[in-house]
Amino acid sequence: MLGAIAGDIIGSVHEFGKNADPDFELFVAGSAPTDDSLLTCAVAAACLEGRGRYREHLLEAYAAAERVRPGPPTGPGWGSGFAAWAESGGEPGRDSYGNGAAMRVSAIGWLRGEREDVLREAELSALPSHAHPEAIRGARCVAWCVAVARTTRDAGAVAEAAREFYGELPTLERIRREHEYNESCQGCVPEAMAIACACPDYESAIRAACSVRGDADTLAAIAGGVSEALHGVPGPIAREARARLTRWYPLAERQLAAALSAYPR
Repeated sequence: MLGAIAGDIIGSVHEFGKNADPDFELFVAGSAPTDDSLLTCAVAAACLEGRGRYREHLLEAYAAAERVRPGPPTGPGWGSGFAAWAESGGEPGRDSYGNGAAMRVSAIGWLRGEREDVLREAELSALPSHAHPEAIRGARCVAWCVAVARTTRDAGAVAEAAREFYGELPTLERIRREHEYNESCQGCVPEAMAIACACPDYESAIRAACSVRGDADTLAAIAGGVSEALHGVPGPIAREARARLTRWYPLAERQLAAALSAYPR
């Protein structure tokens, strides 16, 4: 979960820049949490509560962020479809296959252990705003891969888990050569899983995710969530990410702290 948040913050300034250079400064003045971080924390809070109230927590995250003035330089960056859903009261069953369903589920892979439980919670977390089968597939894949990563610390086992959902993953070389900006689950999740499995540590995974000219913050959030479970988040990156989350979004930081304290050690 912290890996997803740090990836989101680092990727926030690269989202529309078509960056192809992995040698960049990790944190700059404009690096800030976006909707990826806020909804990751909201899903964690709902999962901890254990009552299936994902819709309520997602709407609370949206409303709380909209009250923050002044906000960070990039703003929360809500997707237009999600914002319209939240503004209209969050009617369940929105038929979206956007990558928002996958970017926010990493905590479920830590807070639930059995495969059935992980997959069920991931689906429940997606349904309020992303009810399309592709969104549910993406959410289930990411949550289960996090669970496999934290229990095995084996990138090969994670890749095998991802293949259960998407078949053969692209190579990192192919992603660098061919990937284009894509906000769908099916256009992001396989690539993010491949990046997390191909890179030997957390920082290199984030640098790769932010340098393939794609939806950088979300690719880095998804890959970062899995890479955290495989390798851990380096202390300086973790501290800077939490400081920036605390500065702008104290509710999200409180939710993060509660989830981290509940993680199995």
